[in-house]
Amino acid sequence: MIALLLILIPLVTGILNFQLPKNTVIGKPLQLITNIVLLGVAIWGVTTTNTSLLQANYNWLPTLGAKFALQLDGLSKMLVLLTAVAGVCIAAATYHNDYKNIAQYLGFSQLALAGLMGVFLSNDCLLFYFFWELALLPAYFLCSIWGGEKRIAVTFKFFLYTFIGSLLLLVGILYVYFHTPDASFAAESMYKAVLTKQEKMGLFWLFFVAFAIKMPIFPFHTWQPDTYEQSPTGVTMLLSGVM
Repeated sequence: MIALLLILIPLVTGILNFQLPKNTVIGKPLQLITNIVLLGVAIWGVTTTNTSLLQANYNWLPTLGAKFALQLDGLSKMLVLLTAVAGVCIAAATYHNDYKNIAQYLGFSQLALAGLMGVFLSNDCLLFYFFWELALLPAYFLCSIWGGEKRIAVTFKFFLYTFIGSLLLLVGILYVYFHTPDASFAAESMYKAVLTKQEKMGLFWLFFVAFAIKMPIFPFHTWQPDTYEQSPTGVTMLLSGVM
């Protein structure tokens, strides 16, 4: 229940913002209140001892062996809590900022937040990849529509780098999937994949480069300074603080 709420709260708010008038005055208060509630749910999840509330498991793509499996435990508790704190900070810090079509801007912001929550909660590798991309897509729109003068060129560079990273990640996930004993994307099944030493080394470099672009680290970092410079304040905070 808690794991599902952590995704649904920003997701529903994001979708709701797209239904509001472009320059509505209730968008910012709605975002701030929603993110405060999200932080409360995150604190509840971190402090509760009822583990059944921290899991969700639904059929998603049964023919592919993929489930909508979420779990809040271990390191994910800290990451989810930090994401929720960042959500409140972003909403509060940009509360008085003016943006054209504020409803759409806030909608994309909340969808990105929902995607990031899903990344940290996923217990299925295909679902993890889905949320990875869900977090990226709103970021592209936020940078390209509300960015600075060079936003188009910068967003294209951002897209190119992250597309390559996403492609490498997907190739790595699929390769491991085809070597699982039960053809499943579940994290437990991926751990049991039968791989040679050479295959493990090749997969390591696939995943390493994919995450190195995302972090980013040298020499895959060149998209970062321009993107931060051209993005609106709230987007820069989201990219640097969480994504």
